[in-house]
Amino acid sequence: MNKLWLILILIILGSGCSQSEQTRVSDSVKEAFAIHPDSSAFEPLMMNLLESSDETEEAWGDYLMARDIVRKGVSFEAITYLERGEFLFRSMKNEKGLERILLLKAHAYWALGAGKEILPIAEETMRLREGNPKAWATAAGNYTTYLLDYGRYEEVLNYSDSVLAVLRQIEGGINPSEAYAVRAEALQNLGRDSVAVDTLISRALELVDRSVPDIDKKNIYFRALNLRALDEQALARCIQFAHEKQFWSLEAEARGQWTEYELLGETLESALTAEVLANKRALAAVDEGQSKFLAFELARGRSEIARYQRESKLRKTALSATALLFLVVLIGIVLNYRSRIMAARAKLSQQEAELALENYKNTIRPHFLFNQLNNVSAFLNQELIEQAQEYLSDLGQFLRSLLEEQDDQTIELGAVEKQLHAYIALQKKGSYANVAVTTDIPKELRKVRIPTGLLQPLVENSFKYAGHKESKAPNILIEARTIGSVLTLKVEDSGYGEFSRQGGTGHGLALIQDRIAFNRTRSKRPKDWTVTTSFQKEKGTVVLTMPL
Repeated sequence: MNKLWLILILIILGSGCSQSEQTRVSDSVKEAFAIHPDSSAFEPLMMNLLESSDETEEAWGDYLMARDIVRKGVSFEAITYLERGEFLFRSMKNEKGLERILLLKAHAYWALGAGKEILPIAEETMRLREGNPKAWATAAGNYTTYLLDYGRYEEVLNYSDSVLAVLRQIEGGINPSEAYAVRAEALQNLGRDSVAVDTLISRALELVDRSVPDIDKKNIYFRALNLRALDEQALARCIQFAHEKQFWSLEAEARGQWTEYELLGETLESALTAEVLANKRALAAVDEGQSKFLAFELARGRSEIARYQRESKLRKTALSATALLFLVVLIGIVLNYRSRIMAARAKLSQQEAELALENYKNTIRPHFLFNQLNNVSAFLNQELIEQAQEYLSDLGQFLRSLLEEQDDQTIELGAVEKQLHAYIALQKKGSYANVAVTTDIPKELRKVRIPTGLLQPLVENSFKYAGHKESKAPNILIEARTIGSVLTLKVEDSGYGEFSRQGGTGHGLALIQDRIAFNRTRSKRPKDWTVTTSFQKEKGTVVLTMPL
């Protein structure tokens, strides 16, 4: 009865921050809403809520912890709290809590670069907030930002009309600076009303320092940079803000447009060095976030399989839902790797090399992951649950070995051989148990360093074509040799028989050809960098050469 009374109070409370957050359910929750997140008392209060036996208190604890994390611009750590809070609020049919946590969830996944799955989350949030104009305008304002990123400019204009109309009616309400910036960029992309574009972005920049959260201020600055609307003084302020808040991608983008270095007491040389450092830090932050995101989603996938096994004995519907979960996760990873940071203007030769390597890795990894998804789905569709769990465990270990690699341009052949053995073991547990694989890398060559990520995509292609179900005695040979001062790497397979080799070379090989070509342009011995291919019914061979 007491729990029902608490939920009833939640339902009748308004959603405005100034009032409803102070009249929330229990004394513990009210106290948590009243205290400033930077206070030393905030964390102990949150732990009490999260460990509470009352699900309502636990749910609000999840919401408040996630809100504090997102407020600081660190969205990944918020995901666990968001998922748990959403589950609790839905199970209690608590719409007030649900609309708040969904608002945060959409924002967190957007900050991580997730795909269009954030749009339904944002749309549900707006539906839940329809009775409160101020709350609806907040959700709809975020929705226009997501729509803008997916090129739906007409919808941005339609929604921003409604959002700005609501904001004009609210006295002392929401700062409209981000809404102005989003509308300006939509008009610019549609090629409409350049005067309105200039006016809107100017208004946004005039208001950007007036009680705007750091994460929103960052977004406004990015929109202004896209419109090239910042003069040198504004660029200097943007750079200082980004550096102070450690928004490295924003600092790198702003420095790419900045020329009056003396405004911050810098020389041309020190400014270029600072830009390179900002780009490297931005890339490191993206890689760290993606690694954590991948590890989180793989762990969640394994827990989902276990939960479906307990609750429904893995009926067909449960298997389909699990496969769909993995598909959504991997699509999100692919989109993450298409980060705008990779398009940063590199001015130094070393930076260009680092960005090219990151671009190569970020294209190869999703290509590999989608192939692994097929193996997982095959296990699930056959209800081979133990095999699926074992495969996921091995896959997780293999991915960790890749993600833990240093960002060096090269890697020792011995380390490559260990990774290949782990990858081959995965393939044999999947669809290619009948493929015999031989690695022939002499001991004296195992310390030789080669460009990162060359052999695994070639071996992957060999499994695909030599290991199809029609093959008889399929085999793959991986060999390293030296001829004078040239290293030769060969991946040879037993061919594709009567099975048509679609596309001739494959996506992975095309990427490797680009990588060899990139190294050729930077080498003092360009003629030694070659790729030779021969694909026949009875034999498929790829030979790479490079300076020893």
